[in-house]
This record gives sequence, structure tokens and C-alpha cells, in this order.
Amino acid sequence: MAVAAVLSVLCAALIAMGAAKLGHHVARNRTMPDVGPAVGTAAGVVFSFFILTLAFLMVSSAQELAVARKGNYAEAGALIDLYLAADRMPAPTKAEVRGHSEKYAHMVIDREWPRMRDGETDEETWAMAYGLYQLVAKVPAETPPKAVDDARDAVTRLLAQRRIRVADIQGGLPVIMVVTLIGAAVLSVAFLVLIGWPKGVRGVLGIAALGGICGYGVWLVLQLNHAYASGVHVEPDAFHEALRRMAFVTAHGI
Repeated sequence: MAVAAVLSVLCAALIAMGAAKLGHHVARNRTMPDVGPAVGTAAGVVFSFFILTLAFLMVSSAQELAVARKGNYAEAGALIDLYLAADRMPAPTKAEVRGHSEKYAHMVIDREWPRMRDGETDEETWAMAYGLYQLVAKVPAETPPKAVDDARDAVTRLLAQRRIRVADIQGGLPVIMVVTLIGAAVLSVAFLVLIGWPKGVRGVLGIAALGGICGYGVWLVLQLNHAYASGVHVEPDAFHEALRRMAFVTAHGI
């Protein structure tokens, strides 16, 4: 990812530098007037708009990542609660519920998570989730009422959080906002280049630096664009933690 970031900055800077040199060449041959101060003010306004758009998109993306991560831990927490509630069920039902709970966590990690990067879910994992619901709905009559209530509450929360996670798979930033950011980045550079300002080597380097900053900003937003499919995405850490908790419970005879 670090290499990709550097390449993005360098490519954007080189493109801006080439455009600046071309703009200076055209301006010089056509003896265009120097309107530096006016263009500088206008370019500053456009660049400020780019910064504001960048900040808005980054905050939105960071919040989406945080919400998705929190939802995953809520889903995994409900799975652990179901695992604990099974301890008060008859032995055969306890073994079945706990076995299905462990298998569900493994299926989310191994089968479903890779597909989520492509905006898909796994039908067999859905079936396992509904299988847990059916197991809880059919617990034997001799099961303590408190255990039944706890198990039903846990599986209800599990399914609710799962539906939220599945909905988030289709999330991401609105395309129009990403296009607006890219357009503002291009205009921030082009506004100066097209007029042929500023002059000299320092001016070209300044435009190259501006291009690099804009390129990095666009790249960063694209890396945060989707909670499950972009460069910076949510990993199934919550379900790994759930499996560790289940192993702990089993090892200590809880």
C-alpha cells in the first residue's frame, strides 16, 4: 500500500509538472498576459473546495469503517452469548448449538469474508445462521426458561447485526462525490496551468507539488471508499475473537 501511495503521488506530480511546462510554453508563444494575482486567488478558492471535499469524504469513510467494525463485534458478541446460553440446555442440544456457533464463525471468516470484497454474501453461511435460529426455536421443553430467553435474544441480535453487515456490503461513497473530488483536484492544477502561471522552475515545482498533494488525497479517499472492499477495510477480527472466546469457554468447562 505504501508503494501504491508513493506511485500515485509521483504520477500525479509528473503529470502536473508536464502540464505546467506545456502551459508555460503555450502562454509564452502566444504572449498571453500575466494575470498571476487574480489566478492565484481563484486557484486558492478551487483548492480550498478540494480540501473541504477531501475532508468530508475522509470523515465519512472513517465513520463507515468504525460503524462496520462495531457492528461486527456486536454480531460476534451475540454469537458468544448464544454459545454461553447453550450451557444450560440439555447435553445434545448444547453440543449442537455450540457446534453450529463455531461453524458459523468459521464460515464467516473462510467463506463469506472473501466474497464480501466482491459485494457478495455466502448462501451456505446464511443457511447456517437460519439453522441456529431453528435450533433455538426447537429447544427441548425441559430447557430452563431463562436459558431459552437468553438464547432467543442472542440469535435475534445475531441475525439483526448480520443483516446490517450484509447491507453495508453494498455501501461506499457516492460516485458523484468521488467524481467531484477528482474534478476539484484537476481544476486546482489546471486553473494555474491553463493561464501559464506561475513562471520559472519554482513555479513548475510548485504545481508539481500541488499535483502530488491532490493525487495523494484522491488515492487516500479511494482506499477508504468501502468498508469491506477498499484498500483499508474491516477484517474479520471480531469473529476470530469469538472463536478464541469459545475455545476458552470450552477449555474451562463453562
